[in-house]
Amino acid sequence: MALFPSPVLAAGGITDINPGLTLWAAITFLVLLAVLSRVAWGPIVKMLADRERSIREAIESSKRERAEAEKLMADQKAALAAAHREAAELARRNQQEVEALRQELTARARKEADELVEGARRQIAEETAKAKAELRNQVVDLAIDAAARLVKANLDDRAQRALVEEYIAQLPSNRAA
Repeated sequence: MALFPSPVLAAGGITDINPGLTLWAAITFLVLLAVLSRVAWGPIVKMLADRERSIREAIESSKRERAEAEKLMADQKAALAAAHREAAELARRNQQEVEALRQELTARARKEADELVEGARRQIAEETAKAKAELRNQVVDLAIDAAARLVKANLDDRAQRALVEEYIAQLPSNRAA
């Protein structure tokens, strides 16, 4: 075996530098680099730039939408607070109106009750006066009849009536009532 060197041994070791092989490897690398830069890197770089631009636009769009959402949320909160204030004001106003109406109805009811009581008192006073006058006339008539029976021959009607009226006038007022 020593007579025929093996092809692996003729090429040299792994750590040996072969100038021809190195030159062809460098040329192949440069050609591959040129082909890749024209064919692959341009589109890859363009794709990365497009992707970066779309991500940036998406971020800015989400920031705008977030700001708009926050503004809408603040507007909603303000509208809700205004609605709460308005509802509270309306409830307060309604309560005041109900209280005023209650006071007005109470005053009107008192006035009507006072008028009814006063009318009843007047009617009672009138009826009492009529009853007293009628009672007085009946007492006079009864007294005249009684006196006429007692003193039939001695006195005439006019004298008897005068005598009875004088007697009634002398009676105390609480006894005649």
